[in-house]
Amino acid sequence: MTQEIIDTTSGRIPLRTHWIPRMVAGGVGYEDLQDLLRSIDSWDAWCREWSAKGAMHEALGEEALSQGRLVSAGQALHRAAVCYHFGGFRFYQALEEKAAADEKAQQCYRRAAPNFAIPAERILVPFKGSNLVGYLRVPPGAAKSPCVIIIAGNDARKEEFKNLEEEFLVRGMATVSYDGPGQGEVWEALKMRSDDELATMAIMDYLETRPEIDMGRIGVYGWAMGGFFSPRVAAADSRVRACVSMPVRYSLIDWDNAGKMQTDAYQHLFGNVSYDEGREIAQSFTQEDILPNVRCPFLIVHGGSGDTVEQADSERAAQEAGGPTQLVVYDEGDHLCINIRHKSWPMMMDWFGEQLGD
Repeated sequence: MTQEIIDTTSGRIPLRTHWIPRMVAGGVGYEDLQDLLRSIDSWDAWCREWSAKGAMHEALGEEALSQGRLVSAGQALHRAAVCYHFGGFRFYQALEEKAAADEKAQQCYRRAAPNFAIPAERILVPFKGSNLVGYLRVPPGAAKSPCVIIIAGNDARKEEFKNLEEEFLVRGMATVSYDGPGQGEVWEALKMRSDDELATMAIMDYLETRPEIDMGRIGVYGWAMGGFFSPRVAAADSRVRACVSMPVRYSLIDWDNAGKMQTDAYQHLFGNVSYDEGREIAQSFTQEDILPNVRCPFLIVHGGSGDTVEQADSERAAQEAGGPTQLVVYDEGDHLCINIRHKSWPMMMDWFGEQLGD
């Protein structure tokens, strides 16, 4: 398999510009990536090979745990979790295989989380008769901390965000990453719908019970499809003091031109619905009449080399938002500007730090 493209049931995926930067940012090691790129010769082998790599790291982690080497255990089990995660994250052609990889990612991350240098506490947040599942991380030493809630995209999960969280933590901000409706551990009970900003509001309700969190300094960060929900949260809930979309999606109305990779993902998030059922559900996903109610500072980050969200969406959202809004476009940036995270991440984290300062 070349490092440029891979054939999948969803089309030809440019690995370098879409996935490899994201995998590295998520915690996949360079050596593991090189091994996998050599060993995967078809999309059918994708989940199997990633899961095998995950199992290798999992065994190392379990051995370290058994010997009380907790730092090494946390590192190895985190590597295992991200390998399992990327094995299953787009593997819709074999849902049992995907589900097995997803479950392994969750299990390994859960065992790794208490052993991080800044531990991640697993939280369960009541929502619509079930629970949202997430991780809260709090910077050490502060009596009360501002907190950024990370809203995942259509194929991201909470297990992918350890390194992203730590960029906030070292700047004195707590984080919550969680599986929302249709995602990860929540998928069986709850499916994604257009009003899932309510899930983020439930996370905020939970944070009200945590004395470590300063509820006067709450930010929301939307990652990919999470960038659709983050301004909707800000529009609906005055507890949000700062909002970021990276990028902002205006709607899913243009379903038939979205591309099979996108519609496959949404069909799964909506509950493994048919293509036509997905189109019907997608019609309710729009920012129309929402953005004027975003009154808090709003940062939109757009990658000019991405191909899943049009720059016109970001420009329209910036024009319609009701509060102080900044649009930053990186012409060389991919969908998440993650290929230039040496620029995009510090800019975003520092912006949050300024907005959520005392």
